[in-house]
Amino acid sequence: MTALRNRNVGRSYRGEGLPEPPCTERFKLTIEYDGTDFYGWQSQPDVRTVQDELEAALRTIFQDRVVVYGAGRTDAGVHASGQVAHITLPRAFSLPRLVRGLNSILPRDVKILNGVAVPPTFHARFSARSRTYVYRVLRCERPLLTRFAWCPGFDWDDAVIARAVEMLRGRHSFISFSRTRPGEEGYICDIFDASWETDPEGSWFRITADRFMHRMVRGLMGALIDLGRGYYTPDDFHRLLEHPSRVSAVRVAPARGLVLVGVSYSAE
Repeated sequence: MTALRNRNVGRSYRGEGLPEPPCTERFKLTIEYDGTDFYGWQSQPDVRTVQDELEAALRTIFQDRVVVYGAGRTDAGVHASGQVAHITLPRAFSLPRLVRGLNSILPRDVKILNGVAVPPTFHARFSARSRTYVYRVLRCERPLLTRFAWCPGFDWDDAVIARAVEMLRGRHSFISFSRTRPGEEGYICDIFDASWETDPEGSWFRITADRFMHRMVRGLMGALIDLGRGYYTPDDFHRLLEHPSRVSAVRVAPARGLVLVGVSYSAE
């Protein structure tokens, strides 16, 4: 695995430095993974990533490099139940056989849910219309949910948070809630939908947008919880949204509560 990772040193996101192979067959894959023990999606040297595990499994099958192009970069510790990626195979191969083969090789914390043939123009990232994330927060610790939820250790007001979440819909700059990352600019996102749902154990924050900036959902979640416990007022939250600032100091919620649940495409 180390040798494989070292080959990836210096490779930019999406594999821009590596030309796509001549297109024999292109497949879109839907992937689920428990991000706890991964250092994020994107291939990086000397750490375990989802992309590296997938590419290592593909190398085992094809004895050749097959680049996996993801719909988005999830950070270390972030999970996915609906990550999307595409691959272009070096030779013809049965899709059901490919999915079975990959799942027999991949570790237990990452699996291919399904696959479908797509046109050669399809790109998992650039063809995407929107992405949806869900963040889970609990009122008390639950051992069986610890890997997939955040328990802040204090209570919050769901009604106050739900009203603030309604402000998010539409087009806004999210500099106040994001962290800078090379290659990201503008920080303007179209929020197609946002909701705050509750159940007896806690709450769910669901958000769908055309794109997400680095740690944006976790920054929003931290600010919403701080609003709900009275650390911020509704006016404070409104100012963070309508008067964005790079120097805001919003809390960034832990990665473990965040799940990429789906990516949608225009043709769908």
